[in-house]
Amino acid sequence: MAGKRTLDLGTLRSFVTIAETGSMTRAASRLHMTQSAISMQIKRLENSLNLSVFDRSMQGMSPTPSGDQLLSYARKMLELNDEAWGRLTAEEYEGRISVGVPSDIINPLIPRVLRDFTRDYPRVQVQLASSLTRKLLRQFSEGKHDLVLTTERKPGDGGEVLSTQRLIWTGAIGGTAWKKRPLPIGFSKGCAFRQTVITTLEEHGIEWRDVVVAEDEIAGFATISADLCVGAELEFAEHAGREAIDHGGQLPLLADHSIVLYRAPDSTGNTPGAALGDYIARAFS
Repeated sequence: MAGKRTLDLGTLRSFVTIAETGSMTRAASRLHMTQSAISMQIKRLENSLNLSVFDRSMQGMSPTPSGDQLLSYARKMLELNDEAWGRLTAEEYEGRISVGVPSDIINPLIPRVLRDFTRDYPRVQVQLASSLTRKLLRQFSEGKHDLVLTTERKPGDGGEVLSTQRLIWTGAIGGTAWKKRPLPIGFSKGCAFRQTVITTLEEHGIEWRDVVVAEDEIAGFATISADLCVGAELEFAEHAGREAIDHGGQLPLLADHSIVLYRAPDSTGNTPGAALGDYIARAFS
């Protein structure tokens, strides 16, 4: 066994975070470390491996071919470490956590988050609530949720921006509703994206008409999937029966929106709510 070396998990976590964010500055912010500390970790890592793990350019940092190989191993090692840590400390955590998430960003990440969290913290009960962003924020202010995810152009006070996503036009698979004028749109009345779409269409002189008058989003999803209208969703989202519209520039570009996490005061520190919030943050970041 002579000559065997051990990779430091803290350094690997920094390495993975840089690879995911493309920047030491952003990685340092996410990990609550100084940039110089992370820089020193990566320097020691490269020296110990005698390899360069990042290409550095004006656009940011991206893994080298060797770095890509290490990234695959690092993620597996960190996942196993986090699972072991969670299982060994799970006895300290119990209770119930209420999480609010808009329905249009539940898939594909929230099911994975809940699966991993309940695996690692089996004594914690998680209650998932789904509603419109404005309703979730109101419920959060009333103390009804421990954690809330939202989709917003301008996050409110206390919101932690996890990711900024492109808003794209979506329609039925192979659909043609996007070619109609006035353009039929399908949003619930309180949808966070509805006003963005209407404002953008009017700025570009494109007439539109409402197809959906419901308060919830289910009716909108159904009419879009039936090719009766179009909608707009964040680029990462996955929804059955709908796809991004390849409109060739015939529809205007839409503004970016942020996925924002709000944590109640008692969901910080060494608490189940804080742990679940960290799982969510890692998934969406």
